[in-house]
Amino acid sequence: MSRVAVAAVAAGLVGGGGVIRAGGVERPAKLAVLLARLTPAEKLDLVQARLSRPQAGQATVVTLPGIPRVGLPAVRIALEGAQGAPSPLALMASWDLGLAHRVGLASARSARAAGQAAVPVGGVGPVGVGRTRDGEDPLLAGSVMGAMAAGLMSGHVLPLFGGDDAGRAGPSVLPGDRMLGLYLAIGQAHGGGILCRTTVAAARPCGDTDRMGRTIREGWRFGGMVTEVADREADGDGTSRLPFLLASIADGVDLEASPSGADGLYAVPLRQALRSGAMPWSRLDTMAERILRTFDESGVIDRPAPYVTPQAAAGLSSARDPLLDEEMAEGAVLLQNENDVLPLAGTQAEPVLVVGTGGTHDAAGAVAEAMRRTGQVVRLAADSPGDGGVPADAAKADCVLVFSDGRQDDRLIAALAGNGGHVVVVLLSDDPDRPMPWLDLVDGVVQAWSWRGGGAPALAALLTGQKDFAGRLPATFTGGRAPADVGRGGYKAFDRAHVAPLFPFGYGLSERARFTYSDLRVTRDGTRLVVSFGVANAGSGAGRDVPQIYLDLPAGVGDAPKRLVGWRTVQLAPGQGAHLSMGIDAHLLGQWNAPALEWVVPAGDYTVSLGAHSANLVRHVALHLPEMHVPGALPPGPAAESTVRDE
Repeated sequence: MSRVAVAAVAAGLVGGGGVIRAGGVERPAKLAVLLARLTPAEKLDLVQARLSRPQAGQATVVTLPGIPRVGLPAVRIALEGAQGAPSPLALMASWDLGLAHRVGLASARSARAAGQAAVPVGGVGPVGVGRTRDGEDPLLAGSVMGAMAAGLMSGHVLPLFGGDDAGRAGPSVLPGDRMLGLYLAIGQAHGGGILCRTTVAAARPCGDTDRMGRTIREGWRFGGMVTEVADREADGDGTSRLPFLLASIADGVDLEASPSGADGLYAVPLRQALRSGAMPWSRLDTMAERILRTFDESGVIDRPAPYVTPQAAAGLSSARDPLLDEEMAEGAVLLQNENDVLPLAGTQAEPVLVVGTGGTHDAAGAVAEAMRRTGQVVRLAADSPGDGGVPADAAKADCVLVFSDGRQDDRLIAALAGNGGHVVVVLLSDDPDRPMPWLDLVDGVVQAWSWRGGGAPALAALLTGQKDFAGRLPATFTGGRAPADVGRGGYKAFDRAHVAPLFPFGYGLSERARFTYSDLRVTRDGTRLVVSFGVANAGSGAGRDVPQIYLDLPAGVGDAPKRLVGWRTVQLAPGQGAHLSMGIDAHLLGQWNAPALEWVVPAGDYTVSLGAHSANLVRHVALHLPEMHVPGALPPGPAAESTVRDE
């Protein structure tokens, strides 16, 4: 069982006198000593990195050369993430913070083995890249990806919140949701940096969120570094790039990376700004301090990753950690199970026919072999004919398990279903908007995300009933038909339009467990709500449930009728029940007030609802809340500012 740990709202500032105080714990201010040893030229070097131009099949790498004279190691960041890093949606679909932390540790081991000291963390960040990477809820994305980032930090790898999809930014959640998700992730991880990646240097490298620098620095008191990476340098000389530099600094940027060159994006305009007085030298000190502190908090300075040549790193095998297989299994979502087709039971008389085409053929073969090891009788079909044709042996199959990674397989799936046998479709892509014209023709549908590698035993265990499905959707599955603004709001857009989605946010089935809810109670404790309820398993088998709590807002408040404010996970045997509780902090009840730099909960009538997913809420409690104001600072810890700064 894991519980939703949401960041407590508290101020996190102290400091001075040569001591850094983090969460009430004092330690020698070695970074202040280190900073004092740096020359102005070295500080200028520290705030600039180099971006390698990758060869085919290699990751884009940012390198911060380091300063050997004072013991600062070189730092390498692979922008495509650590080897074996899971899909953000697959990890969010587990709704399991403990698992996310363990996955972060496993990813840290892979990253360090490849010589990487920092990796991007998808799903959260100031610039959205769309529902296929970000999901659609800030609480889920921020909590889960923040827990993964905490695992990375425990493994001495720096997480950079912002993902790795440069140049592919698309419709995303609302800016307020993006900032809430980032706030929660930093609070959950108690550290990390922020990554703003763009195709070419722009006036606002961290996106279109207004006053980001003031929000994260003055409001949140975020003391970590913000990195801006541009794949292509801005046009013009240093003078023409000066406005871009000043806009970047206003957004809170401390470190920039650009393609290898003598000057980079910052060098000339930064020197001009310092010499002219447009930017004080103390600001350069602040930027350098944030960079040093951020790497130090993750253990990167004291425990640098071993040096691995780019050629060796590219050739490393992506050996998959067993924990990542567990992650894949926990995130797989059972969407449909008509006629109780799952769990599968292949026999000599009626073997299961496994079909995989194109990019899924190897994955299908690996799962077929894993199913055989569980005692199932399975036949692997040859690569099926194109243009919707079916394997020759499919006509006599009573049960067909077909793997699909795109819409090109729709005719094949419909043709297989037309043969009269049972058909189970396993979706191996991260496309929440994929149409499923064959849905009413097949018996079972499993969403297994963009998995390809060593997780075959885990998926086979789910399909054969040795392990129950526990995943829940982190994004609404629209079936290709959705309100116009679904890319911005996800399930909130469906609520506004009063349209039922194909599969709602938070949805997921169990093979044998059936869960019921009771006794929802809500009390107010200062600026927090305390929610408790009962859950019981009325089914014939054990299973893990993810009961979810949503808040209905007063009319005219917020961007949507309701929002997710909490969840719990619980494993229950048949007939077993449990009483669960959770606290819900004020920043999930209200909105961020940028001018006042605080969270505000408007006075009004609210409703707290409990259910299995966003479209199936079965218990409700109405309550009136007074207007509440809560300071916006991050919880005490490494992510908070370490020194008092002039206002």
